[in-house]
Amino acid sequence: MKILKNWILILVSSLSLPLAAHASGLDCPVSNNSCEFYHCMEKEQPCGKKGYWQNFGIPYCELFVKDESKFKISSQLWLQDVRLCLQERLRETVEGLQCGEIKTKAIDDHVSCYVDTGFCQLPFNEQFKIMWYLKGALRDLQTWREAELLRRACQIP
Repeated sequence: MKILKNWILILVSSLSLPLAAHASGLDCPVSNNSCEFYHCMEKEQPCGKKGYWQNFGIPYCELFVKDESKFKISSQLWLQDVRLCLQERLRETVEGLQCGEIKTKAIDDHVSCYVDTGFCQLPFNEQFKIMWYLKGALRDLQTWREAELLRRACQIP
């Protein structure tokens, strides 16, 4: 009887894995050169025009992909690394979060991904250029907080 019970538990848990993966966005592809992840996540966890996916993730990801060639090679490589980092961290952590929580989590991930992928080692003029691209996001208080945390992490005056 115990063997049958264990077999049933294994069978049930294996059947539920695809559902759990789908619900958490694990089916959404991460990429260092594409923004499909954000479009996919909006379908998985819709937050609308004011939510993180449509209001920040998609437009800024697409802007940096489109203009990547306008940056120095070191910054192009960094843009690809940070794009992948942001997508991977979000995919791992947003399951079950409400839209406001997704935005907060994503903003928090920006600072750690920027630092972990070498933003602080980029030439100052490239750091400034990247931040200039993000100037539209500064209408949001959370983005100001992110910029200050990044400044401190890089010890930028």
